[in-house]
Amino acid sequence: MAEATIAPARASAPSATLRPYFEKDESPFYRVPEGRRLGSVIATACGADGHLWILHQFAVNYSGVEPTSLEIQSRLRPVVEFAADGAFVRDWGGADWAPAAGGLTQWPGNVENIVIDDDGDLWVFGYGADDHAVLKFSREGTLKLRIGERGRKGDDRDTSHMGTPTACYHNVLDREVFVADGYHNHRIITFDSDTGAFRRQWGAYGKEPATLKPEESFGVPVHQVSRGPDGLLYVADRSKNRVQAFEVSADAVRFVREVVIAPGTMGFGSAFDLVFSTCGRFMYVADGMNNRVWIVGIAGFQVLGWTGSYCDFEGSGNFPAFYGLIHRIAIDRDGNLLLSRTLKGVHRLRLKFIR
Repeated sequence: MAEATIAPARASAPSATLRPYFEKDESPFYRVPEGRRLGSVIATACGADGHLWILHQFAVNYSGVEPTSLEIQSRLRPVVEFAADGAFVRDWGGADWAPAAGGLTQWPGNVENIVIDDDGDLWVFGYGADDHAVLKFSREGTLKLRIGERGRKGDDRDTSHMGTPTACYHNVLDREVFVADGYHNHRIITFDSDTGAFRRQWGAYGKEPATLKPEESFGVPVHQVSRGPDGLLYVADRSKNRVQAFEVSADAVRFVREVVIAPGTMGFGSAFDLVFSTCGRFMYVADGMNNRVWIVGIAGFQVLGWTGSYCDFEGSGNFPAFYGLIHRIAIDRDGNLLLSRTLKGVHRLRLKFIR
């Protein structure tokens, strides 16, 4: 694979360049059916039809007090669809939705992410110790493809198995899915999106992932991969506080540039997730540790500023602010941002104007 020929952009100081302005939107934008309830919101996705998809789970029971049958029956299944007007459409997911392999259900033990592609299919990921499979579903919940296998972990050299993948971008025209792999590995790996056959892989700076030293490779987790409005593929390298961009062709991958997000951030890191503005001029980067959304200009690939996640004060609700971190970010067709904040639910930041 070709090495970098363009120096990375490392600017991180705010600029006077035009940037979007958001306000917190307190109005409800989806309606959970009466008598039903959501657990911890892990991720959201927005379809071209305006439908909202929520991926959630109920916390492990540490209290020793078993939930009642009524409490269990009230729980919505892990994947929940809401119409553009907020009305509940359906819920699905769980062990029965992913047939077992090797005696182990292929539904994630702990859900991590949900991605909707341009075909309207849903891709589901897990973060548990055994969650090494990528699952592709129809919007009704029919399993269409499984890549990898839950319970079988592969390393950076393995072209059949992964190490807890986290996200994907599906190029529906070329029938190729790009997978961020992951919580154990340090690469982007691509497969035929109909057959699951391996096509290619790369690590940080477009190099072979297994050949890179720890200080040069992607950190863990490789938390997101997405196609930008300029046709480049952008990778969120969460713990190393950076986003790298790549030009990908049928026979080569070329590193183009990178931007550092909140340099020096410790803990989980600052580059959790990313989406692009509907106008195509900005990239929004979810920063879980600092509870911010960073705004990056696509043209100069520089950080222009940030907007807050409106995190609760420390100790509010008997949970530290840490537990409300932004895990995932989505954008709706009107340009509003949806922040998935684990125990705090989904918050919407409404786009007001670009100043």
